Amino acid sequence: MAHQALYRIYRPRSFDEVIGQSRVVETLRQAVCQSRLTHAYLFAGPRGTGKTSVARILAKAIQCEALTEEGEPCLRCSACIAVEKGQHLDVLEIDAASNRGIDEIREIKERIDQSPVMGRYRIYIIDEVHMLTTEAFNALLKTLEEPPPHVIFVLATTEPQKLPVTVLSRCQRYEFQRLTVGLIEERLRQVIAEEHVQVEPAALELIAEYADGAMRDALSLLDQTIAVSGKNITYQTVSELVGTVEPIMMEQIMTALTSPTDLGDVMRTLDDIYRQGKDYRTVLRSIAQQIRDIVIWRQAGKDLFPQYRREWLEQLDARLPAKISAASWFHALELLAEADTRLRSGFPAQLSVELALLKIREELAYSKEPSSAQEERERAHRVTSSPKAAPVVYAEEAVHNPERVSSAPKSSADKNHDNDVAPIDSQDMSQDERLKLFLEAIRQERPSTYALLQEARLQVTPKALEVIFSFPAHRDLMMASHHKALLEQVLHKVYGPEMQYYLLVGNERPVMVSKPTAPQLSQNDRAPLVDEIRSWFGAELPVKNIEESNEGGQ
Repeated sequence: MAHQALYRIYRPRSFDEVIGQSRVVETLRQAVCQSRLTHAYLFAGPRGTGKTSVARILAKAIQCEALTEEGEPCLRCSACIAVEKGQHLDVLEIDAASNRGIDEIREIKERIDQSPVMGRYRIYIIDEVHMLTTEAFNALLKTLEEPPPHVIFVLATTEPQKLPVTVLSRCQRYEFQRLTVGLIEERLRQVIAEEHVQVEPAALELIAEYADGAMRDALSLLDQTIAVSGKNITYQTVSELVGTVEPIMMEQIMTALTSPTDLGDVMRTLDDIYRQGKDYRTVLRSIAQQIRDIVIWRQAGKDLFPQYRREWLEQLDARLPAKISAASWFHALELLAEADTRLRSGFPAQLSVELALLKIREELAYSKEPSSAQEERERAHRVTSSPKAAPVVYAEEAVHNPERVSSAPKSSADKNHDNDVAPIDSQDMSQDERLKLFLEAIRQERPSTYALLQEARLQVTPKALEVIFSFPAHRDLMMASHHKALLEQVLHKVYGPEMQYYLLVGNERPVMVSKPTAPQLSQNDRAPLVDEIRSWFGAELPVKNIEESNEGGQ
């Protein structure tokens, strides 16, 4: 006898056997009992949640010759048996993915006026209805609006947003929800008991979790694991089938990312995972999942996880430093998301993942205590909320002609405004702490500027900050006035008003250019006319003493 898939064997046959959709089931059952049937139903929801199964159960209940008082089909009459076998002449199931054209809909319209042959209604179940073409929808629209009294449509879709509004407005809509891990696990226990299969509890929980709310996917995965390992299923077998990274490997990479050890530990662990056959996107997703879980574990508690995850997270939490702040974890997730975006855009996979992990290591391995991180954010807020600093003359000329950031000399008003700038007292902070404070202030004030800085390598010298980009396009974006203004403002507040910065590309190096020193001015420089001329040109203008000049000429 040919093997039959588990999801077909254990497909629900009555409303009582449907799990996780109690509101939908109860409403339909009452409609059948009270004979309050509508002409068009729309079942919408994720895959594997029972839309087609409930449509067939509804068809059985409508055509059943011995309906129970609770609105359940009897499952014994000729109508119920014919619907289950797909042989009922008045129940037609159409796959819109393969019959999506206008010709198929016209064929339905030609037959729709025919009276039922075996039952009371002609029922059309159209699965994946969103796959119909626009012309097919237009042809179906009039029929949905004014169908014959003996016709009922049941439309099922995973993407209701793709349906025309005119179709949605003519249907009674029912939303199917994803099943919880607990419900899937409970159903799987019933199935393995019927199949006489031994499954490790951790393996069963992994199957239920990996199904992502779809009962059909869970049964398919269970069927696959039985085919691979027979009647004794282990966590290792399920882990290999779904392609997840082994827990011991994840523990190694998480430990390497959160401790200031040799960089080789991260690279070696990544290489070992790749050699096991895992692709780089799987690695990124696995690390992101671990970070997400550890943050929830520390912030929200243990009750949100299944038992096998609790044991694993408790062990992992004990090995990770407690000092890592939630903000650092969130930044690590952002770096993983950026790496995933690069992978989709065709960026070299290995390089993208390695760069992301090295950045995450710098973020996590040297993270501050949560209290210190909070203090840093408060200081950053004070930086960006205090009065804006005036621009300072920067020596921005460099080899290969890097962009000059500012070339205008200070005016007297600028000098007076500089006196209002109150740099933060950061004498007790290390260079790394200052740089983190600088970046945090930028991030809070304007995320777009912060994102550009993330594409650069920052190098701090006693008198200047070098922002070194890999591509000229990034430097050109940073040259926008609003980016430069914020960069100057925060730089002065964190490092002091004498701090300069350079926007460089690649191997360009800044060449210091001495600032012109304004000559000592005589009392005549303070004359009203001279002050007015200064205000026109915004610069210091040397004034020659006429008397001294005449004496020199004599």
